[in-house]
Amino acid sequence: MFILKLAGKILLLPVWLILFVIGLAVKMTVQTYAVVRGILGFIFTLLIIATAYCYHDWVQVAFLFALSVILYLILFAGVFVDTVLDMTRECIIDFIIS
Repeated sequence: MFILKLAGKILLLPVWLILFVIGLAVKMTVQTYAVVRGILGFIFTLLIIATAYCYHDWVQVAFLFALSVILYLILFAGVFVDTVLDMTRECIIDFIIS
């Protein structure tokens, strides 16, 4: 029984390593996107204010607001995937260490 448990732990090491590399790539992508979303969010906010003030075109304001919401949803999805990968890696390393 001990040998099977040890073999299972050894077989989980490459899985943990692969999840580590994927998690690192996802973290870098999410951080880069967060910076870009911040810049685009600021530009969209300025465009919403300028469009509402100058043109009073509420359809364009709603469209720009929808684009801003989509930016947040994409960031939320990336952070969710990053969190799930981190939790999975932690569970695997806890099993390997125990």
